[in-house]
Amino acid sequence: MGRPKNPPPRSRSSFAEADGSPPSLELLEQFSRASLSQWKVAGRNLTALNSALFFGLESQRAENANALVDAVRLGVTGPFAFQDWARIVDWRYSTAPLSMAGSVHGDGGRFNIGSTLNPAAYSPFPALYLAEDFETAYRERFALNRTGTVGGLTAEELALRRPTSFTHVKLQGSVDSIIDIGNPETLKAIATVIAKFKIPHNVLSMARALSLRPLGLIRTTAGLQHQLLHPNWRVQPSQFDLPANSQIFGRLCVAAGVHGILYPSAKNSSKRCLVLFPQNWRAADSFVELVDAPPAQAGETRLDGKSNLRFG
Repeated sequence: MGRPKNPPPRSRSSFAEADGSPPSLELLEQFSRASLSQWKVAGRNLTALNSALFFGLESQRAENANALVDAVRLGVTGPFAFQDWARIVDWRYSTAPLSMAGSVHGDGGRFNIGSTLNPAAYSPFPALYLAEDFETAYRERFALNRTGTVGGLTAEELALRRPTSFTHVKLQGSVDSIIDIGNPETLKAIATVIAKFKIPHNVLSMARALSLRPLGLIRTTAGLQHQLLHPNWRVQPSQFDLPANSQIFGRLCVAAGVHGILYPSAKNSSKRCLVLFPQNWRAADSFVELVDAPPAQAGETRLDGKSNLRFG
C-alpha cells in the first residue's frame, strides 16, 4: 500500500519526546494571520460600541443628575452600627489598616473607580471595604474559602499570593447614612429614573452592524440590583476601560453624600459587606476604628469627620 498523500494532522500526543516522556509544550489553540486580524477588528468594534453606549447614557445621567441624587437619598437609612467586622490588607500595608490608597489603584473596587480607567469617563475616588466576618473578607479578597481549591490550586495560588502575605484586622464603627442594596425597596426610586433612559440611535446602528442581539437597559428594581451585585462586574473596566454599573452607582452615592453602601457578599451570600466613603463624613458622627490595640508603629487607627484623609 502506498503512503497517503494527505496524512492526518499530528495530535498533541505526537509532540511527545522520543523517549516517551510527556511533551514539553501543548498546542492549545491554532489560528492564522487572517483570523488574528478579524479578532482585532472585532475587538475594536466592540470597544467602540461600549464607549458609544457609555457616553450616550452618560449624557442622560448628566441631564438627570438632580433626579438621580434625590432618588438615592430616598433610599438612605441609618445610622448603621457594626462590631467586629473584618478587613484584609496586604502585609506590607499592615501598619496602615485604614488606608484607602489601595482602593484607587488599578480599576478600583466594585463601588469605586480606580486611577487607570479612562479619565474622560470619571475621576477616581477612594473607598474603604470591609466584611461581616473574616471568612467573608477572605472570600471577597481571594474568591474562595480558606480550604477551597480549583484544579488543585488554593485561593492564594490562584491570586498569585503567598499564604501569609496579608493581615486581618477587626473593626467597629457607626455610619450616619447608608443605602442597603440588599433591600430592593431602597433602589425603587433610582430604577424609576433610569427606566426612562434610551439607547442612542447610533449605538443601535452599531449593534445591528455587528449582528448583536438587541441591547437592553435597566428597567426594573430587580434588574438594577442584579447589576450592582453582578459577579463579573470587572468586565467593563478590564476589557473596555470604562466604569462598571456598580462603580457608576458608587459615584452617584458619593455625589448624594451617602456615607456607605451595605450589600450582600458576592462570595458568601448569607453575609454582608460594607463600603465606606469617609470623604463624606465631614461634620458628621460617622466613624470606623480598630477593635484591638495596634502595633506601636501603626498609623491612623480611626477615621471620622476630623480625619486628614489622604488617598494617593
